[in-house]
Amino acid sequence: MEERIGDEEIPSERVGYIPDPLAYLMKSASSDTIPINNSGVLDVNGSTVSSDEITNYVLRKIKDDGRKDETDSKNVYLIPHSSKPVNEYFNPKLLAGLYPTLFCYGHGSSEDQSRPVEINLREHIRYLLSYNDRRFERNHSFIFVVFNLLQRRDACFHAQLIATKPYFRATAHKIQSLNSKDIEMTLDHISTRTHSSEPNSVLNKLLNYIKTIGGRVMGSAYSCAALRTRIHALIFNQGLPSIFLTRNPADIHSPVALYFAGVNLDLENIRIEQLMTTYKRAETIASHPVATANFFSFINHKYLRYYDCWWCSWA
Repeated sequence: MEERIGDEEIPSERVGYIPDPLAYLMKSASSDTIPINNSGVLDVNGSTVSSDEITNYVLRKIKDDGRKDETDSKNVYLIPHSSKPVNEYFNPKLLAGLYPTLFCYGHGSSEDQSRPVEINLREHIRYLLSYNDRRFERNHSFIFVVFNLLQRRDACFHAQLIATKPYFRATAHKIQSLNSKDIEMTLDHISTRTHSSEPNSVLNKLLNYIKTIGGRVMGSAYSCAALRTRIHALIFNQGLPSIFLTRNPADIHSPVALYFAGVNLDLENIRIEQLMTTYKRAETIASHPVATANFFSFINHKYLRYYDCWWCSWA
């Protein structure tokens, strides 16, 4: 096999993936050389191009628009943006438009009304992240975008529930009377951790509503505070714990975590050379967040199950 890379092969790369065998029938029959044409698409998502590079290139094109420069014949393609935010609810084109390389055929997005069986958004995202090819899991931004969608939906849902309560209706007109100056002053006090000499009761009620809603949004700071409140309630009810453990499995050094991440390992017969270097293991774990979460859940579930069995047998 012989590989030839040169300027004369550039037109053939633009035409198609493989050359037409009927076009050069005599030549291919009389020669033993099989040409290999290089063809590929690099950085489809444009993740390696920064916004500053795009801005500088556009400004340079605008500056040089008056004079035609033959050395720079590239075109600039701008994606138009609307003045209105896109609808996030029951919009199957949202994720398919954001990630055309993940939804290759334009189908399979969430909340598609044409689907005969209705699927919850959370369950659909869980299904996408469990794909065998791991393309959704290894994408640099998909998992963050869908997590943010779920957070906003949780916040809107619980805010709607609170808005229907009688106690909120009694204070709704007072909350509407707040101005931007009062809110800005309160935010300054929160950021500097200082207390105002003149407390505003309406603002305190608004902050309590925000804390109540935020406590039900997964991953938020208020949800962590809500979990601490539940721990304090258990202490008041059951007393202080005799043993308090914080389990943190070392996923970087665990062969089980690498196995969850798709590394071909025989867990019954693990050899040192199969575990790779520390940096390579950390890179593999970081690029497979779903597999790492499954490993964490699996290890803790097995630990708690074994601990309960041991405690029952000891008691």
